[in-house]
Amino acid sequence: MQSPYFYNMEQIDRTWHKNFEKYAKMIVKHKNYKGLFVEYEGDKPKWVVTGKSINGRKRLQWWNNQCQKHGVTIQKGCYAIITRLIHPTKKHVCQCCGKELSIYYEYPNKNLLKKLTAYFNIKIEQTDYTIKDIINKFCNKQNDLNFIAKCFNLPDNLDKHSLINHIYEQYVDKMKSPLSPGVMSNCPDRFDGFHSDGLCCREKTDKGRHKSNMQTYVQDRRAYENWSDGDWNLANRLMGEFHKQPIMECPICGNTNKMTADHIGPISLGFCHSINFAPMCNSCNSSKNNRFTKKDVDTLKHLENKGKQVISWHSVYAWDYLKDKINNDEDAKNASYLMAKCHQNVLYVLSLIYKNTGKEFLVRYLHPEYSMYNYRFENLNLSDLSTLKIIKTPLDSKNKRKNKDRYIRISFESLEEFSAKNNRKNNFEINDDDKDLKNIIKQISKNNYTKADLLLKSLLKHISETIIKREW
Repeated sequence: MQSPYFYNMEQIDRTWHKNFEKYAKMIVKHKNYKGLFVEYEGDKPKWVVTGKSINGRKRLQWWNNQCQKHGVTIQKGCYAIITRLIHPTKKHVCQCCGKELSIYYEYPNKNLLKKLTAYFNIKIEQTDYTIKDIINKFCNKQNDLNFIAKCFNLPDNLDKHSLINHIYEQYVDKMKSPLSPGVMSNCPDRFDGFHSDGLCCREKTDKGRHKSNMQTYVQDRRAYENWSDGDWNLANRLMGEFHKQPIMECPICGNTNKMTADHIGPISLGFCHSINFAPMCNSCNSSKNNRFTKKDVDTLKHLENKGKQVISWHSVYAWDYLKDKINNDEDAKNASYLMAKCHQNVLYVLSLIYKNTGKEFLVRYLHPEYSMYNYRFENLNLSDLSTLKIIKTPLDSKNKRKNKDRYIRISFESLEEFSAKNNRKNNFEINDDDKDLKNIIKQISKNNYTKADLLLKSLLKHISETIIKREW
């Protein structure tokens, strides 16, 4: 028996599913969209216009007016907010398969889905259940709830109601990973401001998002959020190449599987987002989390001896202080904890500087220029990365410039979030009134960036050494 969501791939671009046709006619006539430009082709509303066309600009002006009407500031990301705010049913129908999906970030992204399917031993697709449905349907004991909480960095021993509330407040409402929306915003091209195809079908219908292509477009957001050194564009591209390689035996567990690119030095501890990767299956990579082993430390020290940079500028003090004191895996575990604590303090200091001075000084530590290159790889052998040949060529394109802007935006958004989390302040070595911090801010206000840089690095060194001497 055919699924109710079966469709012929050859007809995708020409045919509306009957459910979508009904949805489109309802939306066009709804009072919430009164005054939004629309024309008809026969009895069907013309759903798509080009954003830069005359009609597209008419629609954009209407959406801008809606933002002003509802108190939404017109800036990057505002249309994702307003399209969801005024949508009458909060459910979008996929043009291709006719499936109805939530417009909110309620569905597990692919990484979370892998964890859920493995833990609960179930086979589900991304859009089968919202995260609320998953909790209600599959969490039958406290350990299940604790597992979900861990996936979202939430405390243990929450009941179902509290866990769902925390996830919706901290992730769904803020449109954050590890959740995905049932449909992406696409304003003003589509009438309702959303892509016509939902999360259920987008990889199939958007040629640029076909699995074979998407595998090469990996972008490790954590590298931006952690202000990691390293050629992030090159590292991202190589991570994508890992996904395309044939299955092999995992060096850690011995199981045959697809390999992922493991950061030998975790970027959440202050290490670089560079091509110093090790192949590892997804399960082992997830289990490693933000820790390193004695073997990892030896590898990182070996790379340094060969002239490779492994640690970011802001965390070099903690690494230099600890690396020769690690003699076994237990030492490595303790060092991982301390480096994580030092790195959280680094991000907090940067967030305070950003809050008080803006972007101009701090953007010097980012490298948006890395975006403007293309990379091709030859002789890639995951068992021996020393054979890898990298061909680098300059490339200026709209997509490259967008990636550059995205890199800067995410880096500073992460600092904004850090600055806003007042409940974390007890874990930090300084506060807003710290005299060394005030001196750095003073030098920045005078445009004395060289002096501010020296003072900032001195402060980060002092913080790192204080933590490690106290707790090692």
